Amino acid sequence: MKRGVFDLLRRGFDNTIANWQVTALRIAELVVMIGVTIGAIIIIVLPILVSIGIDAANFTSPDELEEIVTTLATKWLLLLWIFLGVSVLLFVWMLVHSFIEAGSARVFVDADRVAGPELTGPRSRYRVFSMERFMAGAKDGWWTVFWIYNLVWGVGFLLALLPLIPTLAGVFVLRDNQVAAGMAGCFGMIATLLFMIPILVISAIWCNRAIVDWATRREGAAESIRAAWRQLKSDFGRHILTAAAMFVVSFAGSMFFSSFSMFASFGEAMGGNDGMILAMTLPLRMLISLVNSVFSTVIASWFVATYAALATDPHR
Repeated sequence: MKRGVFDLLRRGFDNTIANWQVTALRIAELVVMIGVTIGAIIIIVLPILVSIGIDAANFTSPDELEEIVTTLATKWLLLLWIFLGVSVLLFVWMLVHSFIEAGSARVFVDADRVAGPELTGPRSRYRVFSMERFMAGAKDGWWTVFWIYNLVWGVGFLLALLPLIPTLAGVFVLRDNQVAAGMAGCFGMIATLLFMIPILVISAIWCNRAIVDWATRREGAAESIRAAWRQLKSDFGRHILTAAAMFVVSFAGSMFFSSFSMFASFGEAMGGNDGMILAMTLPLRMLISLVNSVFSTVIASWFVATYAALATDPHR
């Protein structure tokens, strides 16, 4: 008998807690990448803004932001430099994330196998983490996971943007009638957004399953992606229900932490743009944002561990 959705979620949760070191490494990755991003902004963007006479600390309205964008639009070499810098940063981020993700998937798959097929038992039976095991998986699979991300999300984004083609065509055909062209553009953007949401959700599920399939079978990116798609089609119910549970928990947690951020904004709302109010609430907002990011990282680990239980189900 196949494992039920709640059994999969419980196994994934126990696996995540027992191997908490994996989540700690993912949180460390998050902190490092935030630091690298801030450093890149300081090194790449701020000198450019200063060189063209823009003080980024002083813009507080949309009009001033529009002025910055307009000014940069006339400096295409600077825009090219920013684009290259952002591209390199994203490339490095993807490599680092693929490294961490490969090690995480290997640990979670190995842990679920060691725990055995029994649906009940102590949480300690999942405890297999070691730095050697994690690094072995990371070194073995980082390049494969990198290509899984690029291929799956590349296909997903291409499909998600398909409604833009008839939208642009409609706007072009109706270009002489501004009202009709505007309505066609608005309806097209709404249709694109509604079409994009399920496509990106399926892409997230497909990508996560492909990474777990790599950790399970040790095959290449293309083989893992094809195997993941076959499993997704043949067992769509369990894949979508476990993912839906993850999304609901993640959304609920984000709303919970956002409520604290809203409370922190009350002082600003009462005191206007007073610098003292902003300075007093900034640490609290930063702390809430950090806690929310940590919570999201825990959910991401739980998602991988749950799909590890799904991939290693002896009755699948």
